[in-house]
Amino acid sequence: MSEREPEARGVTPPGVPRGWVRHPHERMLITPLVAGVGGLLAFFTVVAIVVWLPIHTFDPAPSSDWAPLSSEAHAGRNLFAQNGCYVCHSGYSRPQDVRESLYFLYPKISAPGDFWGSDQSPNLLGTERTGPDLSQESGWHPNDWQSAHFYDPRYMDPRSLMPDMKSLFSDKQVDQLIAFVEERSGKSGLLRYAGQLYAKHVVLANQGFPSPYTGFQGAHKPIVSSLPDSKLTPQDGQLEEAPNLAQIDRSYWLAGDPLPVTEQNLLRGKEVFLDRCVGCHGLKGDGKGPGATFLSPPPADFTSADDACCGGDTGPGDFYYRILRGWPGTAMENFGDRLSVDDIWRVVLFLKTIPNGTLTPYRSPEPKDYIVWQPSKELIAWTKSHQTLIGNVAFEKKASKDPFMQEAMRVLPGLAPSDRLTLNNQAHTPLSLQDAANGIKALYQDMLNRAWSDAKARGEKLPPESQKAIAPTVPGQQ
Repeated sequence: MSEREPEARGVTPPGVPRGWVRHPHERMLITPLVAGVGGLLAFFTVVAIVVWLPIHTFDPAPSSDWAPLSSEAHAGRNLFAQNGCYVCHSGYSRPQDVRESLYFLYPKISAPGDFWGSDQSPNLLGTERTGPDLSQESGWHPNDWQSAHFYDPRYMDPRSLMPDMKSLFSDKQVDQLIAFVEERSGKSGLLRYAGQLYAKHVVLANQGFPSPYTGFQGAHKPIVSSLPDSKLTPQDGQLEEAPNLAQIDRSYWLAGDPLPVTEQNLLRGKEVFLDRCVGCHGLKGDGKGPGATFLSPPPADFTSADDACCGGDTGPGDFYYRILRGWPGTAMENFGDRLSVDDIWRVVLFLKTIPNGTLTPYRSPEPKDYIVWQPSKELIAWTKSHQTLIGNVAFEKKASKDPFMQEAMRVLPGLAPSDRLTLNNQAHTPLSLQDAANGIKALYQDMLNRAWSDAKARGEKLPPESQKAIAPTVPGQQ
């Protein structure tokens, strides 16, 4: 009898409990091949649904804020992608990023139509926010600030984690990357950028400085110098500092520092200055920081006791406003979203001690080092007779619905509609809100027309011309 015959007759083999039946021989059904194929199928199904399908089927209409990229900005976008900048910098503002009337960083929520067109595909949205979101970066900084920042981010922000971009081997590439950053925010970004360019023109003409270096030339050049004072004379009867004051809200002109001059406040002001400001203004406060060679006009020099006590635009309120809101046309940026109000005032207190050597290593500023600022008779007379501090109801931005006038009011917050100034250059170029609005509009239209023409030449898909005619908005600045 064979070994399997007892099982065949229902007889339990020896060693096996009565009533038990031997299980049939088992085989593995999900082999490594089946598991691999199944995994790949699941992966590509998800990719197709989440990535491919939306790209090829979701085609929203362009938003009213959408604008094409110029050829230079389009090349800069490729550099931005090739260098992996989107890994740390996202490119869209979420609803939770936006607070009503916020001045900086996130003035508008991104919409699908903001990324319309083939020159924005694939979208460089990113997800990580190690660095700030850049969807609304356009126009907040001038080109020379961007050059210094790309060369070494610590020049502009000593606390930055960003790696430098010195690997860009030509000034052309640097300028292309800057063009993308300055044009990527749609029409509202182009409007801000036009305001920045106009403000740069005003500052350079008024203070007699040349145009800034392009690309990375500033890394190997000296700090720019202004024209001699003999070629920078105000028109008869005009306060010399009036054009500079035009870029400061007039309610700050004669304001004093609300904090007491104590050693504690001065020490805190020095700490913030060393932490935030030395990349441009230098460890001595003389405006000769490592980033200064890129910039025109160069950073402010705080070492003059005469300026500290008697300058027409160096009062505590003037300094506070420039730190809070920035100075369009210069590399002085807005710190209102990074420093508390009290810390800004403490920095202002400390600035008034720098002429007395308080930036010397291991030197603690003391109240006796503080230089009291007093408005000059000329400044007081000017504010009474020309740019009055009160009674300018029409000065409110909401009084104008024209976006170019609103941008002019942002760039020149110290001007009322009735004010007429001239720059201190030899041509005595006129300066008023209407002049600024006209100049900003011309710059904006030139950039938009050039970008539209470049996109058409590249064969990009473009919306009807009627979209181009939609006026820009001024988000976050009402």
